[in-house]
Parts: sequence; structure tokens; C-alpha cells
Amino acid sequence: MMALALTMQIHAGFGWIAVAWQATMAAIMWSSLASWNRLRDRAPAEIASKQRIRRLADLAALCGSCWAVGLVVRASPEQPQLALMGVATSLIFATHASANWYFAPWAVIAFSVPLIAGSIFVFVATQEPSVAQIGILLIALHAFTTLWLLRKNWANFAHLTDLDVERNRLSAMLQEQKEIAERAVQLKSRFLASASHDLRQPMHAISLYLDGLARIELPDRARMVIDDARVCAHDLIDMFRSLLDISRLDAEQAIPALSIFSVADVLSRVEKEFLPLASARGIALKVRPCSAHAYSDPVMVERIVLNFVSNAVRYTPNGRVLVTCRVRGSSLRLAVYDTGKGIPESEQQAIFDEFRRLDPSRPHDRTGGLGLGLAIVRRLALALRLPVTVRSAPDKGSMFAVDLPLSHVSRGRPVQAIAERSLAGRLIVLIDDEQSILRAASFILQVAGCEVICARSGQEATQLLADTTRVPDAIVCDYELNDACNGSQVIRRLREEFNLDIPAVLVTGNTAGGRVETDAGELGIGVLYKPLEAAALTGSLEELLFAKER
Repeated sequence: MMALALTMQIHAGFGWIAVAWQATMAAIMWSSLASWNRLRDRAPAEIASKQRIRRLADLAALCGSCWAVGLVVRASPEQPQLALMGVATSLIFATHASANWYFAPWAVIAFSVPLIAGSIFVFVATQEPSVAQIGILLIALHAFTTLWLLRKNWANFAHLTDLDVERNRLSAMLQEQKEIAERAVQLKSRFLASASHDLRQPMHAISLYLDGLARIELPDRARMVIDDARVCAHDLIDMFRSLLDISRLDAEQAIPALSIFSVADVLSRVEKEFLPLASARGIALKVRPCSAHAYSDPVMVERIVLNFVSNAVRYTPNGRVLVTCRVRGSSLRLAVYDTGKGIPESEQQAIFDEFRRLDPSRPHDRTGGLGLGLAIVRRLALALRLPVTVRSAPDKGSMFAVDLPLSHVSRGRPVQAIAERSLAGRLIVLIDDEQSILRAASFILQVAGCEVICARSGQEATQLLADTTRVPDAIVCDYELNDACNGSQVIRRLREEFNLDIPAVLVTGNTAGGRVETDAGELGIGVLYKPLEAAALTGSLEELLFAKER
């Protein structure tokens, strides 16, 4: 437009009016283009703002009128070719505006009407009547086509605007639903945290009592009842742990803590936990010794193996379960074999889904668990980036395995047999503010031959120990005490009292880790998680005391 204006000005001669006209055209065009550039990158709904459209329409009307005035003033019958050039340019501008400024139809009309009117006037003023009539007809046809194009483009834009408004509405709804879901997850997490703490206490005590009863002489009929009760208690604890594990994994609270660890320690704890249950169900459980070390999260790896063994024991009506450890190149394979029912090949991936049970024909039989064990395995393996292998066939048993990164460290002394690590005669200090748990744990340790001092606070433990000159062999202390001190502070105080690093272990119901594990690490002691079974308690004390004597 400016080039044509300059050409017309050169032909017509320069003057202050022409210069003022061209300066005005330049200013108006600059403002119009600036407004267009601000709008073109905006969302359709934002472009359609009435205030912006009105401002753009005013500029467009001013720009079109200014150009039409210049076209009419400079048109001359002596220069019809230049007049035709101006008319053609005007019509091109009108077409361009309808194709690009369709989002502001009133601005396009305000811009195009002066151009078309000026073009008709120029035709009448500069051309022969016959040529002028044809030109006017062509201009009218062009105006109709331009209007049709504008209408079509506007309809498409209006549709996009509606879609954009709907998208914003849906986005707001999704954001609202997301916030509701996040609040629900937070409420669920708080509920589980509260409920798990309250449920762990009686489950912890029941498990210890039943395991303790199983270690004393009882009539055969009572023995059968106790064994069945232990199986039920173990299943209840297993389901409880599964629900908490899946909740933690859903909340992405399970962050791997990688380290080099002894696989023998993991397998030893697995054997101690499941050997009584397997015996009660008539299953031969064997864990082959392993002296290798691996690099991973030992707690998560232990949960994987525990779930493998739990499934194997649960779904093996009779026969045996074997846990092995085998070096395969740069990896270490922990595998669990069973002689159970086996799994069809078509189901070997589906069993890792949540609440998928191996025997769906008995949906109300809770002896099959909740169907979360292998789902937890899959999520833990994904978090650790470890491959899980399944091999099975119907009526031929199954093999579940996880491959760990092998760590080459110097081999220590072989693991001593459990029978050689007796707790008989040991003095153990038990500290827990729950009276039922205190009595149950004391009962277990007394059955194992220990001398036990029970206290419900650190202050009470200090007072009771003041009456004896004997140094405790170990301290078992609950972390969450209804006291001014937590368990780690109590252990530190008792160690300072005797000026010795007495072997100790913290017991907690908080499986999410955090402060308890940090405090335990500072003291160089272990952590046991409720609900705790007798084998885990006595086995941990045996390992603790054996490590000190080594």
C-alpha cells in the first residue's frame, strides 16, 4: 500500500498535502499492524474480546477511509492506468483483509467499504462509460465474493472459539477434579497412617502371643488350634502389609535407598518369617545359603522375596518351596521355586495386576490373599529397575525370580547356624508404652530363655536398671513413646548411663521411613517394623548379639 502511495505521489508531484497524507497512512498502518501482531498469537476466545475488536475496527475504518480519500484525490482521467492500478490494489487489500482478519468481520467491513466505494468512484471518474459499467459489475462481484469468504472464515473461527471456550471449561473441570483427587489421596494417606498405627499394636501383640504359645509344650488338640490361629494371623498381617505397601507405592513415597548388602541376611529373615507358616501348612521350605552381595535397596528386595515366598506358600497345597541364589554373569538371581498348581502362560503377565488372584473360582476365599503381592513386586521392581522373570506350567509348579546387580566384595565368615546363636541367659531390656505389646514381647523372650526387664518409658527403664549391677545384653525400644523422649533418645541415654554401646534395635509402626531411620543410622542400630512376629524379634536379637561377639 505504501509503495503504491509513493508511486502515485511521484506521478502527481510532491506537496505538503501529499506528504501529510502519506505520513498519516504510515501511522495508521503501523498501529493496525501492531494491533494485529498482538492478537494473532492469542487464543481464539481471547481474540474475540469486544474491546479489542472495536479498537481494531476503528483503526481499519480509518485506514480504509484514508486510502480511499487518497485514491479519489489522486485519480485523474489523464492517467487511467495509474487509477486502474489503485483500484486493483484496493480490491486486493479487501480480499487480503477478509482472508486474514476474519476474526474481526466488522473491522474487515469497515476497511473494505471505503476501498470499494472509492474504486467505483475512480472507475466512473477516469474511464469511459462502457468500461466503467463493466468495472462496476466486476467490483460488485468481487465484493460479493469477499463477503462470502469473510462469512465462511468467520464461521470457522466462531467454531474454534466455541471449542476453545469448551476446552477452557473442561480444563477448569479437570483441574478441579485433580484437586479433589489429590485431597482424597491426602485424606486416604492420613487415614492409613492413623489406622495403621492403631491396627499394628493389637496385631503385633497377637502375633507375638501366638508365636510364643507355639514354643511351649501344649496338648495336641491345643497345638492344632494354635497352628491354625498362627496361619490366620500371618495371613492377616500379610494382607495388612500389602495394603500399606500398595498405598505407599501409589503415593510415590517408596524411594529406593541403594547400598551394598549381604543377600544372606535378607534370605535369613525370609526363612525365619515363613518357616513356621510353611510348617503349619505341611510345606517343606528350604533356603539355600548364599555368601554373595548385591547393590540395591535391601528393604525393597526383601519385600520382593517375601511376596514371592508368600505366594509360593499360599498356592502350594502340599510339596516344597525352594529359595535359591545364583550368580549369572554380572547379576545375582534370587529365585523362588514351588511345586504348586502352576500358572497358564496366558495368565503369567495378568497375575501382576492389582487384586488378580490365581484361583478366581473362589472369590470369597481369603486364604488366597488380596491379590496384591505380585502387583507390589512389579512396582518395587520398576522403582529399582530390576527385571522379574516368571516360568510356570499348570500342575508343574512355578519359578519367580528377580535379578540384582552383583557386588564383588571380600567374603566374610560364613553365616553361623541359627541353633548356635542361643538367647538363653541374655538380659534384654524391653521398652514400650503399650502394655499388651510389652507383655507379649516379654513372653516371647522368656520362652527363648532370656531374662527380661520391662519398662513403659525411658525413665522407668533407668530406675529398674539402677537396681542391678548387670549390663544389659541388648535393648529393644519402641520409637513412638508417650514420653518426652523418643526411642533413639532413650537408647542413647541408657548407653551413656553404662558408658557402653549396648546393642539395640528400634521398633516402629511407621513404615514410611524418615526420622526413625535417620536416628537409627546415627546410633548404628537396626529398625524392626510392626506388626512383628516372634521369629523376626528373636532372629534380630540373635544376629545383633552374634555380630557383637564376632
